This record gives sequence, structure tokens and C-alpha cells, in this order.
Amino acid sequence: MLLAQLQRRAVDSIKRHALVMSLRSPRAQAAILTEYLWGEEGAESSALQNTAAAEAVPPWLGKLVARQLADEARHAQLLRARLAELGAPGRPPPALAKAKLWWLERACAPYRGAFAAGPIVVMLAVAAQLEATGVRVFGRHLAVLEEHAAGDPLAAIVRSILADEQRHARSCAAAVEKLVHPDEQAALAELRARIARVDRAFGVTIALGYWLLVASRALRDRTVERGEVAS
Repeated sequence: MLLAQLQRRAVDSIKRHALVMSLRSPRAQAAILTEYLWGEEGAESSALQNTAAAEAVPPWLGKLVARQLADEARHAQLLRARLAELGAPGRPPPALAKAKLWWLERACAPYRGAFAAGPIVVMLAVAAQLEATGVRVFGRHLAVLEEHAAGDPLAAIVRSILADEQRHARSCAAAVEKLVHPDEQAALAELRARIARVDRAFGVTIALGYWLLVASRALRDRTVERGEVAS
């Protein structure tokens, strides 16, 4: 438990510093928003799409997933619009992000048959974890913007996405509880612990890569700015 808390604090500290560095750098902002876009169009949408495609999805769950996928699509549109304003080209997700998804699938595989409701429980548990991570990510960014750049137009975008992510995290967690029988709670706790461990295992490594990427973009913008002033 102590290690998990230390990892979370380290990730938060590293990423907060990177966010502050990005405030006056269009290139750094674009790098951060591109990572958000990977999450909205990649990991989160993939988990929800897998849930929607599962067999025997209850009607109430199908409607929930459809609404959340529509929200993710709207988030992606907002991010793409802001990236276009920054003149940023798209970049494919890094291998590390794909590796995280692969490890999640591998870690969850033994639990696909552990629940009466079927593999859909596993898919929703993964979605709930990713949405909760999204809440932390966008909450952190909004806090930095409100403290250092409250007038930045990005604050409104992040605030809107954060509100949806908070609702998604609650909805996915509630859906899992609704599907799982009382005698399956122990298996669910094990599954959630596995998912959280994978999420944390990549946290510090991804955060360091994130910091280096943002720092290099911010340095590049400052170098260009100084060159223009000197000329």
C-alpha cells in the first residue's frame, strides 16, 4: 500500500511539473493534448467498444456504453480542434502505451470466466480503472490551469472533459457492481487489484517519458523565441 502511494505521488509530482512547463509552450501543450487524444480514441474507447461488442449485453448497459462512447468522440473532437489551432500534426501512440494495454489483457485473462455475467465484467472493470485514471489526469491539469493560467481557453475544454470522466468512472464502477453476484465479490476484488497494479506499474515510467517530452518541446519553443528576439 505504501509503495502504491509513493508511486502515485511521484507520478503526480512529475506530471504537475511538466504541466507548468507547458503553459507558455504551444509545442509542449500539443504533446500533452496528443497523449489525451490517444486515451480518448485508444484505451478508453477500446475498453468501451469491447464491452459493447460482448455477447448478451443487457439493454441498460448497451445504452450506458453508447452514451459514453459518444462522449469520448466529443472529447476527441475538442482535442483535435485545439491541436489544429496549435498547428500540431498527429502522432501515433508510443509502443509503451500499446504494451500497457497488452499487459492489461494478459493480467485479466484468468478472470474472463470467473463471473456469471461473463467477460463483460472484466471489460467494464478495465474501463472503470481507465476512466478513474482519466479523472486524475484531467483533474491535475485543470488544477494547474486554474492556479497558473485561469484565462487559458484550454481550461474550459479540460473542465468539460473532466466532468464527463467523473460521470463515466462512477457509471462503470456501478455497472460492475450491478453485474457481479455477492459470492463473486472476492474474485472482483482480485481482478481490480490486478488491473490497478498494471496501471501503477507503467505510471512512473510513462510519467518520466511524459516529462522529457514536454521539457524538450518547451525548450524548443523558448529557443525559437529567444532567436526571434535576438534577430
